Amino acid sequence: MKKYIFTLLLLTVTFVSSANVIINSTRVIYPQGSKEVSVQLFNTGTEQALVQAWIDDGNADSTPETANVPFILTPPVVKIDGKNGQQLRVKMTPAQLPSDRESLFYLNLLDIPPLPENSADKNMMQIAIRSRIKLFYRPSGLTPNADIAHTRLNFLRDGQQYVLKNESPYYINILALKETSGGRALAEEGSMVAPYSQLTLSVATDLPAGNRYTLTLIDDFGAINTYPLSLN
Repeated sequence: MKKYIFTLLLLTVTFVSSANVIINSTRVIYPQGSKEVSVQLFNTGTEQALVQAWIDDGNADSTPETANVPFILTPPVVKIDGKNGQQLRVKMTPAQLPSDRESLFYLNLLDIPPLPENSADKNMMQIAIRSRIKLFYRPSGLTPNADIAHTRLNFLRDGQQYVLKNESPYYINILALKETSGGRALAEEGSMVAPYSQLTLSVATDLPAGNRYTLTLIDDFGAINTYPLSLN
């Protein structure tokens, strides 16, 4: 009987879940010396949405209370009417960050859906949807320019492994690395190579000499660019 009652209770619970508020960019660049940068939000739904935003240093389990970063985000909590936008402002506080390379942070957005108007007589469970995009702090004077950083990415064999070696001061965001002929994927979608570091690829077999490869990257504006790549 208890099990039966529990099942009935579960059946009476209605889940409310939606992700109506979107960020109008795929990443945020904070150039050194900027007074602040703005991030535009838009509520695609028809109902008012409650949004909480914060920045973390890479810990996906962080919360607004535990995140410790050199940025102030305002407003941290905001209501956005349906079909309306809202601007978030990111301002940097004094901090000692590397001057010879980018530093990576993340902007979090928690979209809490409203309860339906007829929810008074129901057991309602709200499910908040969290979005997370990269925020790059970019020191001034980095060379080369970010739009040609891919020219400093080398595809190498290192013993029994294959690696992508980034010799630029920028984070390189990889959408795909594939054999040009056949299309075999060599890197996971969404891979990223940090400045002056390397990414080891999960390649189970030897790559024949003379093969051609296609590298697909995402740039500062979220645009997708494709380049030929050679194995050195």
